[in-house]
Amino acid sequence: MKINMRTTAAIVAALTLAVSAASAEGFSVAGDIRSGIEFGFGDDAKVVSTSDYHDGNYYGNGNTRLRLNFKYENGDAGAVFRYEHKAGKAWFDEGNAKYAMGYAKLFDGILVAEAGKLKDLYTGSDGQEGYGLTDIASAGAYGAGFTLLPVDGLAVQAIVSDGLGKGFEARKDNFTFGAKYANDVIKVAGGYNLSGKAYGYVGIGAVENLGVDLEVYYEQLEDKDDIVEINEDINYDLNDSLSFGLLAYQKFGEEEKPVFEFNPHVMFGIDDTFAVSAESYITVPTAEGEDVSFTVTPALWISVPKATVSVFYTFKKAGDTTTNVAGAGVKVAL
Repeated sequence: MKINMRTTAAIVAALTLAVSAASAEGFSVAGDIRSGIEFGFGDDAKVVSTSDYHDGNYYGNGNTRLRLNFKYENGDAGAVFRYEHKAGKAWFDEGNAKYAMGYAKLFDGILVAEAGKLKDLYTGSDGQEGYGLTDIASAGAYGAGFTLLPVDGLAVQAIVSDGLGKGFEARKDNFTFGAKYANDVIKVAGGYNLSGKAYGYVGIGAVENLGVDLEVYYEQLEDKDDIVEINEDINYDLNDSLSFGLLAYQKFGEEEKPVFEFNPHVMFGIDDTFAVSAESYITVPTAEGEDVSFTVTPALWISVPKATVSVFYTFKKAGDTTTNVAGAGVKVAL
């Protein structure tokens, strides 16, 4: 991957200036930048890569990325905008605007009206996948949303949306509805797009230090079996230093054999600066001829104010193929 250093430096300088200018009343900017380097070794060594931040799954994987969240609020009106750039992508592209919408709070905040490139801020899942209405809005996320907040903890939302530049044709996939209720003990959420996409979520926090999240995604297909995806996330904090849990995933339908994935994980905080983690990702396919694969990723985490450094190693085995990867990543809060 070729990097134009002048362009990168100019963009970073411009974004730094934007962050510095965020002292205006009602205006704020937050976000992070993360990057990493990894290399393979052994018989199946791969070239050095700088496009990934961290290996593994549960403890912060993903691409090298810059993310900035802009927010402006003046009384009962405001706007939110997220810019996100990933390694290898163009710096200025419509897809970098993850959401960009204005909103107004009406009737003492009981009703919130939104317009623009929408983001579900009220009825989404709090689980690992984080499903929301704009994730199942088949026609696109450009449009208007209306959220009713009648009592504490309850949100009922409807959005009318379409793709940018396509025009509004009043198809059934233009309409998406959802609701969420949350308190200290339980969270329940769900959404449905009239095209046949839906999600559901239950989060349980009744037991101290124990978190349980269940997410379900459903998609109705015309020429294939309907898709059902299920995520279960159980996490327990034994004390202030040690936490562990299990993330599980299952997928059914789409004329494919079911897939089962399991992600046990554990993290131990040595002190305020150092922590160690370990996780494994196990995939159990049911299709004939496919092999079970698994990874093991131990990592060291070093935290300082506004930044985290990780050093990791990953061993992966899929059938007779093994892969060894080592690397390091840095994440800085802006």
